[in-house]
Amino acid sequence: MPIRIATFLLLLAASSLSAAGSASQDLALRYHDLLSCIERTIGKGWESRYDVEILPNRWGALEPSAHDLDAAPQAVRITELRCRRELSLMGQPRP
Repeated sequence: MPIRIATFLLLLAASSLSAAGSASQDLALRYHDLLSCIERTIGKGWESRYDVEILPNRWGALEPSAHDLDAAPQAVRITELRCRRELSLMGQPRP
C-alpha cells in the first residue's frame, strides 16, 4: 500500500512540473509576441529610438524595462499597455 501512495505522489509531482513548464513556455511565447506587437505599431528600432532597454524577464523572454518605459513618450507606454492587454500579460511582473 505505501508503494502505491508513493507512486501516486510521484506521478502527481511529475504532472505538476510538466504543467508548470508548459505555462512557462506559453508566457515566453506571449512575451515574444509582445515585442512583435509593439514593433508593428511603432516600427522597427523603436527600442533605440526611444532609448528603451530590452531585458530578460524571469521566464527568459525579452521585454521592455519598466524603468525605461516610465520615461518613454506616452505613445510608447500606451502601445505597450495595449499589447500587454491583447496578449493577456496584464498583471505579470516586469524586469
